[in-house]
Amino acid sequence: MKSKSLFEKEEPVKRCGIINEFLWTCAGVNKTVIRQCPTDYAKYAGIGGTILFTALMATLSGSYALYSVFYNLYAAIAFGIFWGLLIFNLDRFIVNTIYSDGKTTISWMELCSGMPRIIMAIFLGIVISTPLELKIFEDAIDIRIEQDKERLLNERISGSVHERDSIAQKRDEILSGARGVTMFDTNITTSSEETNKLLVEIRRLSKSINEIDAKIKKFDGQISELRKKLFQYEEGTTIYSNTLRRITSIKKSKKIESEKMAELRKQLSTKQGEAAASDETLKSLMSNKQTETTQEAKRLQLAVDSLNRTISEANTRHKDWNEKDIKERGSFRDKLDMEYKGFQAKMQAFDELKEENTATKISSWFIMLLFIIIETAPTFFKMMMEDGPYDFLLQAEKERVKMMAEDTVREFSDDLKTDKTISEDRNKERRNAEMDANKKIMDRISSIQMELLDEALIKWKSKELSKIDEDPSLYIKTSDL
Repeated sequence: MKSKSLFEKEEPVKRCGIINEFLWTCAGVNKTVIRQCPTDYAKYAGIGGTILFTALMATLSGSYALYSVFYNLYAAIAFGIFWGLLIFNLDRFIVNTIYSDGKTTISWMELCSGMPRIIMAIFLGIVISTPLELKIFEDAIDIRIEQDKERLLNERISGSVHERDSIAQKRDEILSGARGVTMFDTNITTSSEETNKLLVEIRRLSKSINEIDAKIKKFDGQISELRKKLFQYEEGTTIYSNTLRRITSIKKSKKIESEKMAELRKQLSTKQGEAAASDETLKSLMSNKQTETTQEAKRLQLAVDSLNRTISEANTRHKDWNEKDIKERGSFRDKLDMEYKGFQAKMQAFDELKEENTATKISSWFIMLLFIIIETAPTFFKMMMEDGPYDFLLQAEKERVKMMAEDTVREFSDDLKTDKTISEDRNKERRNAEMDANKKIMDRISSIQMELLDEALIKWKSKELSKIDEDPSLYIKTSDL
C-alpha cells in the first residue's frame, strides 16, 4: 500500500497566525509540515525574523548610499527596495542550503561546508553596515568635510597670497632699486678708486641682503607648513597651542630679519647712488636700468592684481550655477563644493575621522561587527540547531519520496524488461513464421519446377521421336558424335 504524503493529509493543520505564517515564508520552511510541529514554531519564526530585518536594514542602507551619490529620492527608494530583496533572497538561500548534522555543536564538516556561505554573509554584513555607519556619523562627517574644504581653501588662498607677496616683493625691490644695476653684481673696476671701493661695498651689501632674503623665504616655508598642520588639529588642544606659539616665534624672527634687510637696502640704495654719481658709465647704465625696471614693475603689478582677484573670488559660491558652468568658470569654493558632495568624499572624511579619533574607530568596528553577527547568525543558528519534529517529518517525507522514486524507477525498469522480452518473443515468432512460409514457397516452387521439367522432357521426347521417324541416321550420327 502506497504511503500518503504529509502534504495530502485528510485534516491538515490550519493556519497559525499571520505573523508566524509570514516569518515562516521568510525563513523558507515548508508551512504544511511546520504547522504540524508546534514546538518548532518559534525557532523558525526567529530565523525568518532575522532574515527579514537584515533585508530591511539593507533596504535603508542601499537607499541612503544611492541618494548620497545621485540625490534622487525616487531612484534611491527603488534601488533600496531592489537591494533589500536581493539580500533577502541571498540570506534565505544561504540558510536553506546550509548543511547541518542535527546536533547542537558545530562539527568540522559543517564548518567546512558552510564556509563559502559564511564568507558571503560576512561580506554582505560589511556592505550593509558601511552606508549606515555614514548615516550614523553623518554630523561628524559633514563637519569634517567642511573642515577639509576650509583647509584646502585656506591652502589655496595662502599659496596665492604667498605668490602674490613674493611678486609684490620683487616689484618693490625693483622700484626701490634694491637689486641695482646688473653691473654692480660683476667683478669690474673703473678708473676711479673711489668708485671701486663703492662697488666692493655694494657687492657686500647685496650678498648680505640675499642671505637674509633666503632666511626670510625659509621662515615663510616653515610658517606655511605649520599653518597646514594647524588646520588638522583641534582648537584648544596642547598640540594646537604649541604649533601656534611656534608660528608666532618664527614670525618674530622673520620680522627681525626683515628689519635688518630694510636697513641694508637703504645702505645699498645710498651706495648705488653714490657710485652712479661718481662715474658717467654707471650713471648711463642706471638710467637704462630704470626704464627696464619700470616696465618689469608694471608686469609684476598686473600679476599681483590678477592674484588679488583670484584670492577675493576664491570663497565665492554660485549655488544657482550648473555643473558645467562651475567646471568652466566657477570659483575654487564652487569646485570644492561639487567635489565634496559625493559618497566617496564621505567615505574619505569618515576614514580621516577614524584615524584621528580612536573612539570613532572603535564605534565603527562595533557597528560593522554587529551587522556581521546579524548577517551570519541564521547560518550559525542553523548549524547549531538540534533536529526537531519539523526536521524529522521533513526527512521522513524526503525518504518517502526517495523510496517512491526508487519504486517508480524499479517498476519502469521491469516494464522495460517485460516489453523487451515480449518484443523479442514476438520477433522470434515472426521470424519462424516467415521461415515456414519461405520453406513452403520454396517447396511449391520446387514441385512446380519438377512438373515443368517432366512436361519439357515429354515434349522433347516427342520431338526427338519425330526426328527419328524422318531420318534415323541423323539421330545415330548425332549419337556417335
